[in-house]
Amino acid sequence: MDQAPLDFVMKHKEFFPPNIQSERVCSRDNAAANLFQRQLRYIKSPDCAFHRHFSPRAIENGFGATMMSLVKPVIQAMTYGYCLDKPAQFKMWSSKRCAGWECFFDQIGLPPNATNDKFVRAKKDPAAAHQVAATSFISERVDDKEECIAWWEVQYDTDDDKNAPLQENCAVQFSHALLGEAVLPPAFQDKGLFFSVAQITKGLYELAPKVQARINEKKRRIGWPENSPIIGLHVRLGDACIKSEHGVGEHGRHCNNLVDFMPAVRKMSKLYAIKNIYVATDSAGVLNDTLKYPQYNWIFDKSTRRGGVLDKKSIEYSLSHGLIDGYDEGLGVIDDVYLLADSDALVGKFTSNIDRVAYQLMTGMANCYKPYFSMDSTWCFDHGLKTGHSDYGPFWC
Repeated sequence: MDQAPLDFVMKHKEFFPPNIQSERVCSRDNAAANLFQRQLRYIKSPDCAFHRHFSPRAIENGFGATMMSLVKPVIQAMTYGYCLDKPAQFKMWSSKRCAGWECFFDQIGLPPNATNDKFVRAKKDPAAAHQVAATSFISERVDDKEECIAWWEVQYDTDDDKNAPLQENCAVQFSHALLGEAVLPPAFQDKGLFFSVAQITKGLYELAPKVQARINEKKRRIGWPENSPIIGLHVRLGDACIKSEHGVGEHGRHCNNLVDFMPAVRKMSKLYAIKNIYVATDSAGVLNDTLKYPQYNWIFDKSTRRGGVLDKKSIEYSLSHGLIDGYDEGLGVIDDVYLLADSDALVGKFTSNIDRVAYQLMTGMANCYKPYFSMDSTWCFDHGLKTGHSDYGPFWC
């Protein structure tokens, strides 16, 4: 990672290194990544002893966007010295069977409003509040943008209500597109935006043990290759192609069928001698189209729900009106995201939150950049602001 130009993924829609074998190793030690993970582990640990702590709430939209809504709160916590308490329960991405953070992800911090002995000791002994096991770079600072902490605990899509100025202000306060490297945690400002976002995605969204076991079982069931490379391909149709819900002007992308992705797939296959392709899609038609390309070993889960109500209504509408089970749907999205991230190369669209999250995980877990091709945009992150620019126009990233 240290040899790549800073934030090159923000400038290039594709990356085809000459030798994928060196990229596949990717387990090489990276000092900055290790330091970042130690800092992040500390602030999300129940043992975090900073004076200040907060429980972030995700803004629930599509699952990828929901995940990305917690990145800026974590950047503030790492920059200004806050402990992270357990995030608020999901509302849309839930069901009667499961509604909490641990339905999907590993435990973070303490429940909201809880205390422990270390908090008590920290208040009696200020020096204890600055004892960070991994590093001394994190410290409590006076210029802490405290008004945004209150917002992160309740954040939602304001739709121009009375809190809209606060939502926009906090999005701007941590906008790399507007303010540059100064918004990043101090120890990593020379590493760029993508590095920090990838490391947060890796460390914040560690899977709950039962979810990881589910994915391991799915890999066994669908025949995931253990000793040969695989291309991860994401083709989203379904609700993303409902014109009334997802116009080009709103999301900066067109709908594309499998045939449109195949030139990039062929290029990767030829360059790296890869025949295995994992396809994540919400369309049964895409799976049927794979029969046109028998030269590849297509891997997918036949049991995944495809089509139905999401061909007519958006995911947000369907979840908020109880048309689909939020917990089951969330597990399905996580399956796709983490299997795409476990691939050796990625083909998709960086206008998609799912594809950006998958590549962040792919890079964060491997500590190197793997091959990718985005059909419509470079990578970006700026949750809450429409600063992304695709081939078709601006979009929320």
